[in-house]
Amino acid sequence: MKKHIVVIASLGVLALSACSQQEQEETRETAQSSLEQATEATKQAAGDAADFARESAERTGDYLSDSAITARVKTALFDAEQISASSINVETINGHVVLSGVVTTSEEADLAVQLAEGIEGVQSVENDIEVSQ
Repeated sequence: MKKHIVVIASLGVLALSACSQQEQEETRETAQSSLEQATEATKQAAGDAADFARESAERTGDYLSDSAITARVKTALFDAEQISASSINVETINGHVVLSGVVTTSEEADLAVQLAEGIEGVQSVENDIEVSQ
């Protein structure tokens, strides 16, 4: 962008040297206006880029947060000896956890839900765990 400003200024200087006083003033005003427009366009582009970066970071942060929640829930399930953690699937979307799979007792399913609800960042837990008979 600085190159554009230098080019515009250089053209203005060249034009000024070959013009009358009135033409020089008009050229100065045109150059100033062009410079102001270029500056404003640069500010707008920088703002747009910053907004895009911020939105991208927020989307990435949401994804990483969901991944972190899933990992924490899985870890809690594996740490609980009363639960067959490998039989339970965990999915997280915007902090909402869905537990699914098959376990041998309803107590095991209930404990899995309680553990998931106790994890930081969990907004809600949906229990889709089936109990085998």
